[in-house]
Amino acid sequence: MLERLDIHHYALIDDVSINFGEGFSVITGETGAGKSIILGALSLLLGEKADAQAIRSGCEVATVSASFFLGDRIPVGIAHYLEENDLGLDEGCLLLSRSIKTNGRSAISIQGRAATRTDLSAISEELLDISAQRDHQSLLSPANQLQVLDAFGNCLGVKESYQSLYRRCQALQQEKDALKKNLESSLREAEFLKFAVDEIKKADPKPGEDDELTEQIRTISAYEQIHDSLSLATNLLHGSENGSSLLGSLHQAGKLIEHASSSDPSLTNLYQRLDSSFIEVQDIYESLRDYLSSMSYSEEELDRLQGRLALLQRLKKKYGHSIASMLAYKAESEEKLNQSEHGEELLIDLEKKLKLTLGELEKAAQVLHQVRLRSALVLQKEIEETLRTLGMREALFTIEVNPTALSASGGDEIAFMICANPGLESRPIKDVASGGELSRIMLALKTTLSHHDSVGTLIFDEVDAGIGGSVALSVAKQLKKLSRSHQVIVITHLASIASQADEHLVVSKEVSDGMSFSHIDEVQGHRREQEIARMLSGDGESEVSLVHAKQMLDTVAQG
Repeated sequence: MLERLDIHHYALIDDVSINFGEGFSVITGETGAGKSIILGALSLLLGEKADAQAIRSGCEVATVSASFFLGDRIPVGIAHYLEENDLGLDEGCLLLSRSIKTNGRSAISIQGRAATRTDLSAISEELLDISAQRDHQSLLSPANQLQVLDAFGNCLGVKESYQSLYRRCQALQQEKDALKKNLESSLREAEFLKFAVDEIKKADPKPGEDDELTEQIRTISAYEQIHDSLSLATNLLHGSENGSSLLGSLHQAGKLIEHASSSDPSLTNLYQRLDSSFIEVQDIYESLRDYLSSMSYSEEELDRLQGRLALLQRLKKKYGHSIASMLAYKAESEEKLNQSEHGEELLIDLEKKLKLTLGELEKAAQVLHQVRLRSALVLQKEIEETLRTLGMREALFTIEVNPTALSASGGDEIAFMICANPGLESRPIKDVASGGELSRIMLALKTTLSHHDSVGTLIFDEVDAGIGGSVALSVAKQLKKLSRSHQVIVITHLASIASQADEHLVVSKEVSDGMSFSHIDEVQGHRREQEIARMLSGDGESEVSLVHAKQMLDTVAQG
């Protein structure tokens, strides 16, 4: 239950702390006093978007905090969040807080630790439920009516099985559409792709071949320069008929050093080093000689290499900037050709899978339909019985579950129907229900669903819209009954509802030093009688109204 609500610098409220008790509480006050501000503050804790305009004039930050007593009855989602974040309750209490700043940013904490708006929304939805006039209007939406029915009938397991098949069908349909599109594209491209693949296959390029060809052409083109340089080098190393020889000189020098080392052993090392150099130069000379003897120049080979390189360059321009890109294009084209050749078979196979899955989906939709039909019969009976206690004694409430095209939510179209007066046909509530009737239908719905949910605190705003007299008293008694299993907080203008409450809070407004302030106070005894009297006649000091107010409160107290 909601134990305490603290509001600081929010709209007309400067600094207010509200303590709530168990059972049935009402919030009353004159129009414009600030009752809706309390609802707005609570909406922030439900994760709704923050509006910096709500910060009190002259202040930098507005803060709303709420303490909920859970005891040992912790909702599953909240228990999981606390465990996941290594948090615990403080004497059975959970604290939610949210601050909004003038720059539009907000800070959120759960149990004193920073949290996200998504976390706050998920947590608060398990703690309280706010029913306002906009919810009455949402009740007119067939999609929302379907959600209500599914929640009541515990259809989530069956619905999830259906939605799993639905997602599979969607995936198969998308795969089929993509394959069909690719197939059509492949067929259009087939002639060109086949030409490209044949042309690349015929050329049979090898990775890095263009670089190798370039190097070979460069070498052959420099044949004369290479041959002359190597010929001169071998002549210098080995000597010519009329010239000296480097090898001969090295050999002769070695002999001389060897002869000298016989007299001076310290020269032996120099002789050995020169001998090693002679062997290395001899090897270089022989390698150059062999290379020269193998060299040949062929104009035809040069033309062939240049022609091959030109072919590869042309193909690269057509099918890629490199041989690797060209080969990748060839592989991709072969895959497309393969698809065009075998695509019809793949398409037929995919259509068979889709048809089979659609059959399973239709069966799942039928199962869901039957569950909804059974749930609708129970829910409409409970709502109708509750409506009779709310002054709609002749009302016939039905829920139509009609087959429609399959969608993500199933194959059903839901319509809440009502016949408020005997002799008339039932029609959708959006067409015939007045504001007061919508309020009572919403209350009946909340009352019925309250037996099937774990939300501990129910807040009603404008539940009294369009009603009065005996109907208002019936609504008050229904709210009183609902408060036996839930904490019920109602913002109301009707004395007949306010008089039934266990706790009465009054919102008032005053102007001080040119500034408006809203205050919230609990009233009891004579003060409460005055507020009830004001709600009855607009005058809290009227003797007649005070007597009537006291009678109403005494009647409630007596039972």
